Amino acid sequence: MGIDQVRWGVVATGNISTQFTRDLAELDDAVATAVASRSLDSAHKFADTFGIEHRYDDYRQLIESGTVDVLYIGTPHPQHYGIARAALQAGVAVLCEKPVTLTARQARDLVAVAREHNTLFAEAMWMRTNPVVQAMFADLAKGVIGEPMEALADFGFHKPQLPARLLDPALGGGALMDGGIYPMTFVHMALGRPDEVKAVGALTDDGVDLNVAMAWRYDSGAVAALTCGLRSQNPWTASVSGPEGSLLLPNRFHHPEYYVRSTAAGQERVDVAVHGLGYHYEAAEVMRALRAGQIECPALPHAATIEILELLDETRRQIGVSYPGDDEYLGG
Repeated sequence: MGIDQVRWGVVATGNISTQFTRDLAELDDAVATAVASRSLDSAHKFADTFGIEHRYDDYRQLIESGTVDVLYIGTPHPQHYGIARAALQAGVAVLCEKPVTLTARQARDLVAVAREHNTLFAEAMWMRTNPVVQAMFADLAKGVIGEPMEALADFGFHKPQLPARLLDPALGGGALMDGGIYPMTFVHMALGRPDEVKAVGALTDDGVDLNVAMAWRYDSGAVAALTCGLRSQNPWTASVSGPEGSLLLPNRFHHPEYYVRSTAAGQERVDVAVHGLGYHYEAAEVMRALRAGQIECPALPHAATIEILELLDETRRQIGVSYPGDDEYLGG
């Protein structure tokens, strides 16, 4: 597909969409051409900020407008599925915030729709495309620490005033979906899919998870410990270890500026050049795949998206967290 400049449409005008759109300016071959919000006033304000021409108060109007090549979806989790499905059916490529859906069944359906319509679909797990993270996993693949046998990952933070959506079960609230997906993605990248999962969680009276701890076991003998939460300021680090040493991503490991390699030769801080907020790296991967006529970004694989949602489904089942529509979508 010969596209000189890829036209992006943005659905939702909240913080994550603002950061993503700001980062698009890091790419000379990307331009935001349309935005949709529930409020036309919000769409106008967002569009004025970023110089976006087309503004809508209905995402379907944006999809049908013919003004975009790729749709970025930054809405709350429960809205991802319907918007992404409509875009894919219309032949508009999709980069959808993580988790792409509330359940693995919905994610499998989106992948099937993408294949049916030969249209690119990707989960916006920006950590996967971060140059520091990629460099660390390249080190791991080279065998610098030997066979990885243990992984630790933590995503816990506390704010006196949490966004209301994080405590609303109808919006997919809780620590697991917003934060837990990062440790799960890291460990999945390091060790693959576990053979056994154990999870415990502390819930609100409304059934929203505030703190979750997970243990993953592998038939290879490897193990992992994963935590996420909304009630404490945690180290927010991730590491993988083997018989020859360890590799550590520091605080805010999901968008780091360096990693630490510890081996018999000593401990070394490995700096990797990064710029911008970090969202443009995933956008660049999407545009690369779009130009190649692919329906899947190699750096954002469908199989991993689905497997991690399956692990999220199982973890929620074990700790007793449910969302509207689970009866219809879980376990299919």
